[in-house]
Amino acid sequence: MVKVNVKWNKEKYEVDVDPSEPVSSFKGQLYSLTMVPIERQKIMGFKGGILKDDAQWKDLDLTEGKNLMLMGSAVELEKPDKPIVFLEDLPPSKAAALNSLLPAGLTNLGNTCYLNSTLQCLKTVPELLTIIKNYKPKTNSKYSNLLKSSQGLFNDLSRLHEPVTPSVFLNTFRMCFPRFSEKSPEGLYMQQDAEEAWGELLTAYAHELPLDNSNGTDSHSADLIKRSMIGKLFGIQVVEKFTCKDNPEEEPTTREETLLKLACNITVETSYLFDGLKKGLEEEISKASPTLHKDAIYTKKTLIKQLPKYIMVQFVRFHWKDATKTKSKIVRVVQFPFTLDLFDLCTPEYKERLSPNRKRVEDEFNASLERKRKVIGGDSNDEDDKQVEKKAAVSNDNQPQSSTSSSDSLAATTSVDDDDVFFKENETGKYELCAVLTHQGRYAESGHYVSWVKKSENKWYKFDDRDVTEHTDEDIKKLSGGGDFHICYLALYRTLATKPKSSSTITEQK
Repeated sequence: MVKVNVKWNKEKYEVDVDPSEPVSSFKGQLYSLTMVPIERQKIMGFKGGILKDDAQWKDLDLTEGKNLMLMGSAVELEKPDKPIVFLEDLPPSKAAALNSLLPAGLTNLGNTCYLNSTLQCLKTVPELLTIIKNYKPKTNSKYSNLLKSSQGLFNDLSRLHEPVTPSVFLNTFRMCFPRFSEKSPEGLYMQQDAEEAWGELLTAYAHELPLDNSNGTDSHSADLIKRSMIGKLFGIQVVEKFTCKDNPEEEPTTREETLLKLACNITVETSYLFDGLKKGLEEEISKASPTLHKDAIYTKKTLIKQLPKYIMVQFVRFHWKDATKTKSKIVRVVQFPFTLDLFDLCTPEYKERLSPNRKRVEDEFNASLERKRKVIGGDSNDEDDKQVEKKAAVSNDNQPQSSTSSSDSLAATTSVDDDDVFFKENETGKYELCAVLTHQGRYAESGHYVSWVKKSENKWYKFDDRDVTEHTDEDIKKLSGGGDFHICYLALYRTLATKPKSSSTITEQK
């Protein structure tokens, strides 16, 4: 990397130039910093005058600390005619009326269904929306404009009930990640991988959303994710153990990592998600052996040492075929549950931490069933039990039917500073399905992506670009694979809500 200084109007930027990348990549960075479109950019300071798109870095006097000047006017974002009002700020009557309307879809701008579906899945995480809403850039990094355009896009999706055209966001996204600008020989934008878009977005957000006042520098650093708000919401902390198969006497080694997803590996024997997850956490790799002084085969076994609030699962359905030079798709049926329990994939130490909470939840559930049995059977003389059931029924009847889940309500009423609540880690190892991203088609470079987002009990929204329709749990069960229909590619799970510990339980544990 070569660091150069770029002056634009009264602003000054330090920009890293990668000589192995084309000039267009450098201009893309400048666009993300200044919002000056590439076609308007005039960059001066190199020999030969204005920097041309077809110039080669090796032919230019590119040196560390070189001073450049950028000329060109930035794109001005249109200001809304009326001030933006968020749903949680509306009176209850108006909020209920809006909740009866279908949410906004996203316009497909040319093979952008992969990005539209990813964004609709991200929108199901209310904590993330709150963080982005409150974001204020501290430095002029190449990701700051991506966060700012995310603010505008998610605001539009939250307040509108008609399709949103994400032109500004798409341009900023492609400038940050030029590989998503790949075109076919006919000049059309090519289909991209939704999982790759998900990973790039979360990593970019992690750069701009540190837990402290520092800013990330390495986009591939697990420490960057761990030290960010993204890590608190999505980061899966794991321990990887490497055991040498070629030399069993070699001392095993361990390494800690932070992952943004769990992989469900699919073989001819995989029929259920949990089986694929176990395969994904144990594999054989080749690496240098310090005792054999050559490459050797190691068994790599991964266990979870801490679970986040949300878990993304990728169904590894695409594999490279040398014969066709394409990523072919595995269409095998793999059933995925509405409730996912990851307890058996955790370290022994973490299981010990989870076990008391799991027992408490199970005991409360069993006690609740017993109370209901007594009341329904009429064989209970305990008026307290009946009063408990009556209060619970009244409480449930008074709950408004809303498109927001319990976690949405949490984000609406909780500040990011309330760390214990906002970033509360999973305490039982159990999750509930809240979004599914599907792929329809036989190849990764083609086909169509759609997202399915849970609204409430037995009610889901299907986001097919700009078209939004309502569906049920039975429709979601049909997404497990087996043909040319929509097949689950990504599944987003959120922590299964549990009742807070009672005062008596807290006293007992103390």
